[in-house]
Amino acid sequence: MKREVRLLLLCLAWSVAGSGGAAEVAAGIVFSAGAATIVTADGQRRPASRGGELLAGEAIETGEDGRAQLRFRDGASLSLQPATRFRVDDFRFAGGSGSPEDRGFFSLLKGGFRTITGLIGKGRREQYRVGTTVATIGIRGTEYSAQLGAGGLVLTTISGQVEVCNAAGCVLVNPGETTTVADKDSKPGPGGAPKVGQGDLLPQLPSGPGADDRSRVPVRPVEPPPINRNTTNW
Repeated sequence: MKREVRLLLLCLAWSVAGSGGAAEVAAGIVFSAGAATIVTADGQRRPASRGGELLAGEAIETGEDGRAQLRFRDGASLSLQPATRFRVDDFRFAGGSGSPEDRGFFSLLKGGFRTITGLIGKGRREQYRVGTTVATIGIRGTEYSAQLGAGGLVLTTISGQVEVCNAAGCVLVNPGETTTVADKDSKPGPGGAPKVGQGDLLPQLPSGPGADDRSRVPVRPVEPPPINRNTTNW
């Protein structure tokens, strides 16, 4: 009898450890070039190789000549430009659409990206956000690009609508519009036109098998289109 109790307790301990110890897979790495690295929550590093995975709590860094493209489990696509650090703060996806438990919370620490958002945030905007040092980015189902540097945040909406907020106020950025945020105390305001054409900011992102049906997109997608290496800023 005592032996059976010990076995039961051991199985319960394994169950608890297994349910709480593993971070959730957020995205698969579709493409990687140059010095792209994943940094774990405890500071460990591993190459951001094609076919690898990015977990909740981890960051991905691209070196001065590095690029990476990610495919998130909710169908979102994200391309990172060189010299970028992007972190997955919290990611949960139940596998369907509209779950109140779904969330995608990220941080752009430096550099820039272009993204097509997925199912998370499609029905509940509060489930998605990208934090930066000067403002927070929210979505209403969209494709947009963002760049964070010494001059602040520059964001351009390609389709859909983006909301950029900080302590000084909020602004809605419509398709074709650009907004800039100089610092955390400056209200987001109109920005100039992007330095290059919108389609040239980053490689064209795949929309998956149907723009409105991204729930079936696997973590490891197909080869992305080639990078336009004649582009100097992205």
